[in-house]
Amino acid sequence: MKLLKYVMTSDTGLAPNPYFDICSLALCTPNHMNARLRPGDWVVGHSCKATGNHLIYAMRLTKVLDMDRYFREYPQKRPVLNGEPEQRYGDNLYFREGAHWRRVPSPGHNSVDSFAQDRGKLVFLAEGSGNFWYFGAASSMPESLAFADRFPGLILRRQGFKYVYDVETIEKFVHWLESIGTRGRFGDPRDKEPDNHRHYLTAIEPQHVWQEACGEASPESLAIAEADHVGANHTRQTESRGCGTPSPRQYAEMRTASGTCGSR
Repeated sequence: MKLLKYVMTSDTGLAPNPYFDICSLALCTPNHMNARLRPGDWVVGHSCKATGNHLIYAMRLTKVLDMDRYFREYPQKRPVLNGEPEQRYGDNLYFREGAHWRRVPSPGHNSVDSFAQDRGKLVFLAEGSGNFWYFGAASSMPESLAFADRFPGLILRRQGFKYVYDVETIEKFVHWLESIGTRGRFGDPRDKEPDNHRHYLTAIEPQHVWQEACGEASPESLAIAEADHVGANHTRQTESRGCGTPSPRQYAEMRTASGTCGSR
């Protein structure tokens, strides 16, 4: 058993994604840096020094899987552009189509650089409210605020992540978490992703493909047509219909990253 600790500079509900009774980490620093984790290990995300190193969340991993399998088996985690907050910021974006990765429309990580960085990474899950504690970056709970003073060894002072292998320290932390009496998601994300995108990136190979956000719902949209044949567990969702490929000038305007994790 080990614990991974890292600093969160943004808290939008995308990474981690604490909804549908599953805390998932698919699009952030530990994934991008190829963290080596397995079921039974812990991930802890806290705020930066300027905001007091408050505890934002902790998760005990129950499953580690690849992105394509995640897409097939957890349709509730896929983004729905016009859905509720827990649907709009779903982190289940990427799936394979032949030799290439594809992406369903989402306001999160809507850039070529993010697509290239995200695809093909491992996804970490804590299934069931008994395996994660999500406070949120704006939490005023005493436990979140007291985290840094109580567990200074679980604070990271730099970007990236670091493993903690001391079993006694981890067990004390777990005992403290379980004594809180509240589990699962009991806070809300502090930040918001920009949701006024005019186009959504859906592919970068063999060429960049941008889907225009026209506001016309259609089951024949690019995202649905690609996703429908991926797996039998697909839950049909309605997305905005693709309306064309942007001009080079429009593409230059659109190619702005909406980073979620900060520490990369």
